[in-house]
Amino acid sequence: MTKNNAAAQRERQAAKYMDLRGQKITLMVALVAFVGFLFLPYAGGIPGWQALVSPGDVQVGLMEKIPMVLSVVGLGILTTLTLITRRAVFGLVGWMMVTVAFFGSLWAFWFRGSTADAAQIGMWLLLLGNGLAFLAYCLVALRRSPEQEKAYAAARQEASQLDEVGQMQSEATIKEEENPLLIDDRRARAARRHRGEDEDATD
Repeated sequence: MTKNNAAAQRERQAAKYMDLRGQKITLMVALVAFVGFLFLPYAGGIPGWQALVSPGDVQVGLMEKIPMVLSVVGLGILTTLTLITRRAVFGLVGWMMVTVAFFGSLWAFWFRGSTADAAQIGMWLLLLGNGLAFLAYCLVALRRSPEQEKAYAAARQEASQLDEVGQMQSEATIKEEENPLLIDDRRARAARRHRGEDEDATD
């Protein structure tokens, strides 16, 4: 493996991890809000987990359950894995899910206003958790980590060194082509000799 390939490999390896600097606390607060949604009253006095699984007499529509399911996966599972492992794949998929869940939760408030059971603290916590996670992921999802920056700088430096070597080789080739000592002019000299012989014969 060449140095350039090794540097590119290091950069790809560093890109597998998400830089959570400054947003770890925000994601943790979002997780706490999600846990609160699960166990505190969501609507009609039932906790969030029951509203998702078996709401009973409380009217919970399908479009209201979708952001709940996305929150369970994106916030409850993937965000937890992101905080533990810092793996970018968990964070990016979690980001997509909490984004849809956040805007779905906003729609759920509009839906809840048309039902007999008003929104309670659990519903507000679900919206808060998704909103915080959405903002945190927006700030870190596409940001380069210090490891990525170092690997990227090393890859660029090695690429520039290879470019310099290639340029020197190209210049050397041009100089060889222009060097009169290295030019193969045997045919031209033979042609000149042949013309000279023809002229002598004519005379």
